[in-house]
Amino acid sequence: MPPFAAAPPVPPFAAATDDPSHPETTATEDPSRPEATAPFTPSRTRTWKVQGYRVEVDPSRQALCLSVPVECDTEEGEPEIFPTLRAARLPSRMVSAAMLAQKAKQFDDGLIAAVELAAQQGAGRLRGKAYLIETWLASLAHGSPAIPAALLLSAARLGGVAKAAPPALAADVARLTHEFLADELRSKPLGIYTWSEPLRRVFQQDRLLQAPLRDPGQIEALARVLREEAAARTTYEGVLALASRLTGALDTPDLTSVLRSLDRGQVEMGRAHAIFPPSRSVEADLAMRLLGDRSIPEGFDLIGELAARIRDGSVDLRPTAASGWHDLQTWALEPLVAPERSPEASRLSFERRYGELLLGLFKGILALTRETHVKQLAVPLAACAEPALRRRPSVVIDVLPELSAEPTVSYFLRRALGYRFVRRTLEGTFGEEALARIERLTPEGPVELPLPEELAQIEGLFFGAAAAVASDLGMSLDEAMDPAFRDACAVVDVLPDRDGSLGSGRGREHDAQAFRRWIARDDRDVGRDARMMVPVFHDLDRQETKAWVFLGWSTQRVLVSFRTPPVARVFAPDGREASPPEVDVRFGALTHDLAYPVMAEIYVDRLLDRDELRALCDEHRTRSAILAALGGCGGRSARRLGAGLEMPRRRA
Repeated sequence: MPPFAAAPPVPPFAAATDDPSHPETTATEDPSRPEATAPFTPSRTRTWKVQGYRVEVDPSRQALCLSVPVECDTEEGEPEIFPTLRAARLPSRMVSAAMLAQKAKQFDDGLIAAVELAAQQGAGRLRGKAYLIETWLASLAHGSPAIPAALLLSAARLGGVAKAAPPALAADVARLTHEFLADELRSKPLGIYTWSEPLRRVFQQDRLLQAPLRDPGQIEALARVLREEAAARTTYEGVLALASRLTGALDTPDLTSVLRSLDRGQVEMGRAHAIFPPSRSVEADLAMRLLGDRSIPEGFDLIGELAARIRDGSVDLRPTAASGWHDLQTWALEPLVAPERSPEASRLSFERRYGELLLGLFKGILALTRETHVKQLAVPLAACAEPALRRRPSVVIDVLPELSAEPTVSYFLRRALGYRFVRRTLEGTFGEEALARIERLTPEGPVELPLPEELAQIEGLFFGAAAAVASDLGMSLDEAMDPAFRDACAVVDVLPDRDGSLGSGRGREHDAQAFRRWIARDDRDVGRDARMMVPVFHDLDRQETKAWVFLGWSTQRVLVSFRTPPVARVFAPDGREASPPEVDVRFGALTHDLAYPVMAEIYVDRLLDRDELRALCDEHRTRSAILAALGGCGGRSARRLGAGLEMPRRRA
């Protein structure tokens, strides 16, 4: 293989094969241990043979450089956008971070869908939101006229909890329901909530009950019912805890503070309380902090502003005891915005264009993550040179930079920790026995595997990706665990230095090898369509909604070379160490065709669900054509007010 070459074509959806010529690490693990507990540091020496000569490469001192080849930066024309990663048919054997993000997106969607249905109907120790609504409505028949009956009956009707309102309230319920359904920003199901009628019902029921209540009598009456029914109070507190732990801190006061004041023999409340409040997000908080009640300037780019403030440190994403899973998912993306701050940065350098690709990856994944939590999130109103060729001696040893995946070790670690967080949250909400009976959902139906097992698998997948890439970089996984990660582990109550405490529980090397096997498998989740539109805030002046649209995937050729080469030793067939001119060790480079998300931040006056947006994208195919068509469907949508991702040029 020449020193500057494209990576061998190993399709990411092909069956696994054993390649004896591919360098392997010498790390081993005792397969008899179900769960390792002692620190484990694998050997990272790569060995292989060339014409009888044994090559040993120690990458512990190497440093890699990632860049965009010059020919890719000069190609003219707008690249095609692929609807799925499978359609892109990427030949590289290095897994893009986008591929793992796509796997996570599909898993996260299915997890939230399953949990939504369990939290509605009840499972294990959580009796469910339907039970709560029924309890409040039952109090109406027992003489609690202050209960917001029309709101609860409308929510019950939307959620399928009750079918008909009493005649005296029928007109109020019909009016409230009509007004709510006419407001698409609040009522239109998006994302996973279009999969089935039960999910649509949950979306609309909960969105209606996010509305702030300002009548003190209604607020007090709701709280008194909870105080009188111990099971209802426990369920209500469990539902709120689940929402805040899965997404983030609640944006509006709920009923618990009123409950606590009643416990003290008093009645204390704020100006407004919601039954099921929405959650805050870092992007919504930033929008309100920058804009408040001021007119939004033309060209305002929220996601660009967020990235800039993450880089300069004015937005702090570090998890706290009050953080939810969505907060951890956002924190996991920080290394894509500021890769120079990650622990693996000492082994890497990024050319400017590659840094722009990572920034685009951040934007695309954040948009996808927001759509997973779309029901619960509040929508506020407001260069390295190529190696020189030398004369070829009798035996040439080409040492190429090996990377199992893009070197975003910190991102992978943080995502793994997020799955540990959500697993413990669900165990605490439903109980381990009940959780074992829940299965992740897909558009076709449930996955025939208990959710706890799938959670362990995907936690192990991301942890294995971190372990594998850290090894490829010549660093131990402990080196990649910076103080920010260790602080977050303390929040989640995980001991990161104990092998098996994170991931699948079977040890770092097991998870790294499992990740390498996953690379060669045909994972259906990776091939799914992720295109979507999600609102981020509503502009009261324009009466339009700023939305993030995920348009699909583009491909970009990335060059991986050595900034500092590893230590290489070559041994002749007779066992002696060989040296030039007998052998010539050449440190080469590899190019990889990788996937990157394509998104935009635009104004719309009408939200499109997944099917509507995908049909439009399939018809128009390029970014400019899609955004122009969105202008025809949604008023001023075609005006691109803020860049999502600067499109990479078509690869050569």
